[in-house]
Amino acid sequence: MISDPARPEKPVLSRAVRLMNKARDAFYDRRYEEAVERCQETLEALLPSVGDDSPPTVPPTPDDMAVRFLERYAGLLPLLEAERIAAVFTFFVRRKARFRYERGRPLPRREWWDFLQISREDASEVLAATRFALEAVQRGTPPER
Repeated sequence: MISDPARPEKPVLSRAVRLMNKARDAFYDRRYEEAVERCQETLEALLPSVGDDSPPTVPPTPDDMAVRFLERYAGLLPLLEAERIAAVFTFFVRRKARFRYERGRPLPRREWWDFLQISREDASEVLAATRFALEAVQRGTPPER
């Protein structure tokens, strides 16, 4: 039996499903930052391994991980979803980029608070994109939209 190269092995899928369940549980417990982190881990679990066995000298950036994920599973996802899924990987990087701090100046109260807080809506979007990606990978067939 020839396995589908776009479909990961069963242990990989099982791990991703467990992480997705943890993300969902954290979301419903109103731990939105943890929910986003678990969503990122869910998608990272589905990433194809790098070709050689040597450990990477530099860890991949969130953008690199998003590109690797989309290169592997682009055929299973509509283009509109691909952007939302890439945003899951880069969520904290984009949030940090919005925070402005100049060395030697006091921390801006409101911006710092916004940086730390993740709204229910933001977490919900991340959770939905992750769930959609996981379900598409599990099905292993392109969606009909």
